[in-house]
Amino acid sequence: MAFSSPFTRLGLLLVLVAACGPRDGTARSASPPPHAEFLVATQDSTFWITTKGASVRVRGVPITLAQYDGRFFELYLADDDRSYPDALLVGLRLYRRDLLKGDSAIVFEDSIVPRIAREYASAHPGARRLAPDEDGAEDPSTQATADLQIIDIHGPYLSYEYHVDIATRGAEPWHSTRRGVIDLRSGQPTRVADLFSSDVATALIDSGKRELTSTIDSLKKDAREPAKRAVSALSHSRFDDRSFVLTVPDSQLAIEFDVPLRGADAPDQVIALDALRPPQPSWWPTVARDFPNVLDDLDRWRGIGNGSYDVLARYDSSAETARISLSDRVREWPVSAVAAPVLHVFWLDRPPPDSATRRALSRAFDAASAYDEATRTVRDLHRSASPFGLRFASTRPRLLPWRPALHTE
Repeated sequence: MAFSSPFTRLGLLLVLVAACGPRDGTARSASPPPHAEFLVATQDSTFWITTKGASVRVRGVPITLAQYDGRFFELYLADDDRSYPDALLVGLRLYRRDLLKGDSAIVFEDSIVPRIAREYASAHPGARRLAPDEDGAEDPSTQATADLQIIDIHGPYLSYEYHVDIATRGAEPWHSTRRGVIDLRSGQPTRVADLFSSDVATALIDSGKRELTSTIDSLKKDAREPAKRAVSALSHSRFDDRSFVLTVPDSQLAIEFDVPLRGADAPDQVIALDALRPPQPSWWPTVARDFPNVLDDLDRWRGIGNGSYDVLARYDSSAETARISLSDRVREWPVSAVAAPVLHVFWLDRPPPDSATRRALSRAFDAASAYDEATRTVRDLHRSASPFGLRFASTRPRLLPWRPALHTE
C-alpha cells in the first residue's frame, strides 16, 4: 500500500491566497497581519508559518510531530522486512524521535508478522532470508503485511489503527484490524483508566458495552447484505475496553470504542461504536489549545490574552483544501492554503521555544525536505528503514451525549 506523494500536493497548495477573502463578514485588512508563528499539521505534512510585518513565510514538509512535556518529537515508521524468496513478510515498527536529543525509541511494534515469519522459517528450514535490496517471487506462496494509520495525537497520547493481511496459497485470506492508544512517553498501551478518573472510566466502559448491544440490535433489523455480514462478524467478537481511540469531533475530547475483528471473514475496517464525550480529564486543558472550535466549514484556534490572534482554517466545497488565515476577530489576513483537513496547530509564540528547540525544529524540517520518494512510500517492501510522513485516518465520528452508567449492588 502507498500514499500519494505529499510534495505533489505541496507544490499545488503551498501558495498565498490573498485573493480568497473571508465569507463570514470579517473584514479583510490591507494592513500587515499580526506577528505570528505556528505549525499546522495536516494528514501528510506539517507547515511552518511565520508572519512578520508584510512578510509571510510558509514551509511545508512531510513530517509528523507530537508535542508534550515542552518538547517536540518526530514520529516515523520503519519496515520490519523478514521476507524469503517465496514469502513476502513485512511487519512494521513505529518510532518516536526526540528532536532535541536526536535519539529514537520504538513505541509500537507489530507482533503478528514476526510470528508468521518464525513459523515459516520452522516449516522451511532450508529457506534463505532475502537481502534488503533483493526481490522475491512475483506471486509468493505466503504473504503477511502490516500497516498502521494514525487516528489522532493528543499531547503524549497517539490513537492508531493497526491492520494485518495474511494470504497463504490454498487457504482463505486472513485479516486483523484493531485500534488503540499509545502513551508516547513510555511506549505502553493506554487504558481508559489511565486517561480518566476511575468512576468516569467505569462509566465509559459500561456505556461502550451498551453501545455494542445497541449496534448489534440495530444491525439485526437491517435486511441488507452488509448488515448481515456485520452481524456475522460481531457474533464472534466481544467488547474489548482496550480497543478505543480518542477524537475531538466538536472541540471536546471524546472516546470512541470499536470492535476489533480478525479471521477469514473479517472486514477490512473495525466496526466503530458511537463516540462518547465524558467529563474532560485534568490533563486535557494543556492539550486543548492545539485543537480548533469547529463551525461547519470553519475551524478556529482561539488566541489568548491581549494582542493575540486566532488561526482560521476555511474548507472549500470539496473539503480538499483548507485556506489558513489570521484574525484579530475584526480583520482577517489570508496567509496560505494546505491540503484538508487541518489536524493540529502547534503554537511557536505562546510561549516561543528556546533557541535549542528552534534549531532542532529547523534541522527536522531540513531533513524532511530531503526525503526521497522511497522514503515517503508506506509500503516500499525491500528498502532499509527510513523515516517518512505517517498517514492519518480522516474520520469525524457522530457524537453522542455523555450518559453515565447506572450501577447496582
